[in-house]
Parts: sequence; structure tokens; C-alpha cells
Amino acid sequence: MIDIPPAFLFLIGLLLVPILRGAARKCWTVLLGAAGLLMVVLIGSGSPDLVVAFIPGIETILLTTDPLRQLAGTIFATAGLLVIIYASYRDLPRIETIGILASVAAALGIVYAGDLITVFIFWELLALASLAIIWSSKDPDSPGAGYRYLLFHIFGGACLLGGVVYTIATTGTAVIGAVGDGIGFLLLFIGIGVNAAFIPLHTWVPDAYPRASVVGSVALCIFTTKAAVFLLAAIGGWGTAVAYMGGAMALYGAVYALMQDDIRRLLSYSIISQGGYMIAAIGVGTVAGIDAGLAHLVNDILFKSLLFMAAGAVILRTGTGRLSELGGLSRTMPKTTLCAVIGGLALAGVPGLNGAVSKGMVIEAAEAVPYLAPLLMISAVITVIYVVRLLYLGFFRPATGTKEGRLPEDAPTLMMIAMGATALLCIVIGLYPSLLTSLLPGMTAAHPFAPSHLFESALIFAAAGVLLLILAPLRRPWHGVETDIDSLYIHAGRFVVWIAKNPLVHGADLIGTCLQRIVSTLRIISANPPVACQIGLRSIALPGVRIFSDPSKTRAYEERLSLMKNQYPDEQISIWGGGYGIIFISIIAFLYFLFDLIK
Repeated sequence: MIDIPPAFLFLIGLLLVPILRGAARKCWTVLLGAAGLLMVVLIGSGSPDLVVAFIPGIETILLTTDPLRQLAGTIFATAGLLVIIYASYRDLPRIETIGILASVAAALGIVYAGDLITVFIFWELLALASLAIIWSSKDPDSPGAGYRYLLFHIFGGACLLGGVVYTIATTGTAVIGAVGDGIGFLLLFIGIGVNAAFIPLHTWVPDAYPRASVVGSVALCIFTTKAAVFLLAAIGGWGTAVAYMGGAMALYGAVYALMQDDIRRLLSYSIISQGGYMIAAIGVGTVAGIDAGLAHLVNDILFKSLLFMAAGAVILRTGTGRLSELGGLSRTMPKTTLCAVIGGLALAGVPGLNGAVSKGMVIEAAEAVPYLAPLLMISAVITVIYVVRLLYLGFFRPATGTKEGRLPEDAPTLMMIAMGATALLCIVIGLYPSLLTSLLPGMTAAHPFAPSHLFESALIFAAAGVLLLILAPLRRPWHGVETDIDSLYIHAGRFVVWIAKNPLVHGADLIGTCLQRIVSTLRIISANPPVACQIGLRSIALPGVRIFSDPSKTRAYEERLSLMKNQYPDEQISIWGGGYGIIFISIIAFLYFLFDLIK
């Protein structure tokens, strides 16, 4: 048994990356990936917790194990090794290599953490590692995408931290467990939801993932959203609100994936959609639901990373990732095409591949929540349609639409090794589901070849086939829709800026002008208050004098008022007449009683 957190192996190992070069660095990273996977496998479920008291009175658990963590740790370490092998086809920038290794470390740190403080530390490390991957890309749009990614995750991290602090303050412990009601629940829900791509906090996924390099996109699709799904499962007790959020994600992501032309943007929305299946199952809250969500997490990592790998190979060889500019690749890139077909059919849920195993489990578990299973089945139909579009337009459509010279050779050998191993796992799990289900915490069995599941799959594919036959535009390429709910954020931001630049500025100017006039008036009055009061009263009474007095008296009144204004403030008047004495005494009495009342 090993009692050292696997995350530390990657964190220590990446310190040599800036020093090593070329083949030495590639060998070192592959060795790290293999050693990390071996360490995860050798960690026993009965290993003692590694507890460190960084904060007085609060214990942080850097390493704890159970079947849930062993399953998640194994798939993260396996996928990390496959990404490292895939990346070895060329020399990656140092910062990108560090970002990939740090992402594996952070994901494993979250998985094996036993307390929320440790989770938060590795949560932030995962955000920084992903940011390094995005910004290391040569895509001209990657700086902006990385900046927007950072804004989302600063917000999410702040909410998560608030939820952690509130939970510790109210429960007295940081140990991971079911959260209560109130503000702590809401903050954790939002904080985890940002990384899990809850609607409407999802737009960073299709914005950032296509901007990374072909290797970076593969790494990004594995860790961030899946680590959030794992944390949802580890905490538990979320209720049906999370289940319905998952259903909304499944449908929303599938619809937007259908409308894309860019392959990696399509797959990014597919991440949101398939993440919705996991979250819906976890939200159901039953043992079967938790197992179904975790099984789909494992399978989605495999077939989604396989599709991103295939997309990366296509972009590397053709220079484009748009379906409208591709076609005919099945003849010149047959191995990549085969891997893409396996990944695509697994995503669609074809029996015999791993996607059918967990998707059937999710839909079956979702029947415990009203209307959730039909929602997921509708999403499954749309998934089949966009998978067919992806495979046909990208690989099997005649090459008439492609540009000259864009029918290249197949992917590099190391890319093919990583894709081949991932495709093999998709097939093996699909044919022998017990290899996966026996590792689930509840050991819920899957029956992908049962008549009921086969009939359900047949209905889904039949509905998708009918729609493809009836709706001709579904069989043709299109420019793609890139406007998402973030356009509302943009309009809201512009409205705030307009408010700040116009009404607020003009209002502030008006208030300033009024205050200046008030101050000026008070300053003038303070020079000779009795005369100022007389001038004011005479000015108020002037219209009445003009109406009711004869012209001579009116003229005398006006001359007197004019003289008082011209001589102000030098003109003096006596204020000690009987009338003024009564007024003065009244004022003093009023102030006395007012002071007494306040006191």
C-alpha cells in the first residue's frame, strides 16, 4: 500500500520540466504518467488517512480512500497518461507541459482529499493549470478566452470558498459530507456549478476549449468538469434541483452541439450535454443514480477524449477543424477515422460500446424523478443526430468541399497509440460492462444487452434516423451558431456601462450643480440674514402687490426692493421690535423642545 497522495508525485515531477529538453522531457513526462497510474492502482482502499493540521483546530485530510475515490483516481490517472502519450508526438511548450501535469495533479488532489480546505487548494490549482494550457496556445483568440475563463473561475472559486467557510463555521468541521440548507448550500452549489458548466455558467467551455492547442483541448476536456462532477457525488444530498439542472444541461448542450460547424466547439457543447447526464443521475440521489453518474463520468472521459484526439489529428493534418471545409478523410486518414467512429458511436450510445452501458444506467435511474428520463431520451436523439453529422461531414462525405492539398496522411504514431488504447477501452467496457460496474461504490449492475435497453436504443436511433431523412438541412454543412447566452452578459455589461456614462454622470452633474447653488445661496444669506429674509419675502409678495396695489404704490414697492438688493448686504435693519422679539423667543423655544425630544 502507498500512503502518499499521488498529486505530490506530479507536483514534484513537473519541477524538472523547465530543465529537461527534447526527448528527455518527453520520456520524463511519460514516466511520470505511468508512475502516477501505478501509484493510484497500489493505493489500497483500507489505507489510513493522511491527516495534517495546517490550521489549528481543523484537520486537513490529504489522502483518504474508498471505492468512489479509487474509481475516479484510476480514470483520471489513466486519461492523464494517455494525454501525455498523445502529446509526445512533438515538443510541447514548457508552460503547456507544466499545465497538463499540474492538471493531473490537481484532479487527483481533489479526488483523494478528505476535507473541503484541501479540495479548495487543488481546485484553484486546477484553474491555474487550465489557464496555463489555454494561454500557451498560438491561437490569436486564446488570450481573450483565457481571460474570460479566469473571470468565471475567480467567481466560482470565491463562491466555493464562501461555502467552505460557512460550512466550517456552522458545522465545526471541514470533512467532506452532505451540506445543509441556506447560504452555504447555495455558495457550494454555484462554486461547483461553474466548473461543472451549469446553465447559464457554462459559456467558458465552448469559448476556451477550442482556443487551446490540439493537445491542450484533450487535457482540458478531461479534468475540470469531471472533477466538479466527482465533488458533487462525493458531497451528495443535493436534491432533485440538481437532477433537473442536469436534464437542462443535457438538452441545452445537445441542441447547441447540433448547431456547430467547428468540431472542437461541437465537442465542447457535448461535454456540457454529457455532463448533464452525470449530474442528473447524481441529483436523483439513489445508489443506482450515483453509480450511473460515476459510470458515465468514466465512459465520457474515454470517448470524449478519443473524439478530441481525433479532432486534433484532423486539425494537425488539414489545418482546419470546420466540418464545412472537411470531407473524404476516411480514405486518407483511415486509422483516425476508425477511432473517431468508435468514439462517436460510443457517444451516441450504440450497444457494444461503453457509452451504451452508462447511458442506459442513467436513463433507468432518472425514472425516479418525474419527466427527467424523457428529457434525457430527447437529448439522446439529438446526440445521435450531431454525431452522424460529425462523422459524415468530417470523414465520409465526398471530398468535393475540401480545399486543395487537404487530404493528408494519417495521424502521427504516438497520437495513434493514444487513440488506439482509448478506443480499445471503449470497446472492452462496452462488451464487458462488469469490468466497470464492479468498481462502482454501489456495484450497480448494467444490462446494455437486455431486451428493454436494446428496444430503448432502437427507439432513439429510429427517431434520429427519421429526423435526418425528413429534415434535409441536417445532412448539409452550415456556418454554425456561435451566439450563446453570453451575449446577454455582453448586452448587460454594455447597459451598465451606458448607465454609468450617461444617467449616472448627468445625475451627478445635476446634483453637483444644485449643491453649488444651495451653498452659494446660503453664503449670500449668511452675509445679512435679516435683510436677506426681507428681500426674499418682498420678492415673493411682489406679484400680489402688482395685482392688488395701485401703480404708484407698486412702483414705490419695486424701488424699495431694488434699493435693498443694490445695498445688500450693507443695509442694516433693527430686529429688536416687538414682532421680532416674539419670533426670536419662538425660535429659541422650538429649538429647546426639539433638543429635549431628541435627547
